[in-house]
Amino acid sequence: MTRATAPAGPRERAPAVTSSSPAAIPLRMYFFLQIALSGLATGAIYGLIAVGYSLTFMTTKALNFALGMWVMLGGMLTFSLTVQYGVPPLVALPLILILMLALGAVAERFSVAPFLRAGSDVWVMSTLAVGLLMIDFAEIIWGRSPTPVPSFFGNAPVRIGALSILPQQLFIIAIACVVFFALDLFYRRTLTGKAFRAVAHSGEVSALMGINTRRVQVASYAAAAAFAGLAGFMVVPLTLAEPQMGTVLGLKAFAIAIIAGLAAPRGILVCGLAYGALEALISGYLYTGIRDILGFSLMILALSLKPEGLFGRPVEERA
Repeated sequence: MTRATAPAGPRERAPAVTSSSPAAIPLRMYFFLQIALSGLATGAIYGLIAVGYSLTFMTTKALNFALGMWVMLGGMLTFSLTVQYGVPPLVALPLILILMLALGAVAERFSVAPFLRAGSDVWVMSTLAVGLLMIDFAEIIWGRSPTPVPSFFGNAPVRIGALSILPQQLFIIAIACVVFFALDLFYRRTLTGKAFRAVAHSGEVSALMGINTRRVQVASYAAAAAFAGLAGFMVVPLTLAEPQMGTVLGLKAFAIAIIAGLAAPRGILVCGLAYGALEALISGYLYTGIRDILGFSLMILALSLKPEGLFGRPVEERA
């Protein structure tokens, strides 16, 4: 099985075009739809990581700039559990999520909370420092050599009409949609979710209303780490397990969060899927290197035209 070696994002493998593949649609349209469909899985991964930026920003007005490294940690743990120790993926996933939640809470306690209390912006450097330490420890534990992780569902493509998609890619898209739907219900239908929204609106007012703002902040940071770990768990069979696997993924997810709006979780999923499809189309029709220019170019454009993001709302200053 051929695997990509570039860390730019998940491998996008389109099944070979045969005479029977585009039977119902023209060849050019088949090629377009096939590439776009494969890109949706990449976009779903970007969206899962990007929602972590949204969670921490909404509750603390701080960002975990090392989320890409947390993706790497999730991927490397998946490699250790499923490949080295033979743990079934369905058993490995809850173990990874629990560990990521705990590590996220600890990281927030020591790398973010002290600086927020002091009113300092040093958390920018401290979160990056944590990420760099994670890469160093990963290289010590697992080495620098990229290592393959078998797909959880095999490599036989799933047919969707005339199109095909790998089972792992279909799994990523489905899980991302379920996560975003559940997150939306959490925000709107649960008391804890409403507490998150209240803290996002005003931490001081929320504290006066009896909401434990500190607990909400810790929970948001831990959840962001868990989402990153989930992304690493799902994407590592499409890439290679290596300490640098999450760096570019985290940077592109940050661009998507800015484009959609850090306070707009729904928009992040839409922008993530659209970005992934557009990135795949650019790689298929033009040149792979151009796709790496796309994200931050769109981010700069979005910031200049709509600073709050495409799905964000302008912040009203109150006297």
